[in-house]
Amino acid sequence: MRDSRKKKQTGETMRMLFLVTQIGLCMMSAIAVGGLLGYGLDRLLGTLPILTIVGLLLGVAAGFRSVWSLIAKYAKDPEPPKTEPADAKQAEADAEFLRWKNRKG
Repeated sequence: MRDSRKKKQTGETMRMLFLVTQIGLCMMSAIAVGGLLGYGLDRLLGTLPILTIVGLLLGVAAGFRSVWSLIAKYAKDPEPPKTEPADAKQAEADAEFLRWKNRKG
């Protein structure tokens, strides 16, 4: 039983690590793409600082939107990790918590 609990904890730790990594990459790539597109348009049109700043701001906004959707998807996880209760009282407490969590109101 201890090994299965340890595996579940390791799996959850890795999942959180992947989420944090994905958040960082989403923010960084969105800002980079926005900045590079703005810079390219500035060079093409000869309006150097203006479109670069606009591109960076749009990249930041796109990055936050991307991060928001990632976190929302993670928060709506339909299957929370299941652990085996140590005794009958724990099982009863878990069942009561699930009833409370799923109540309508």
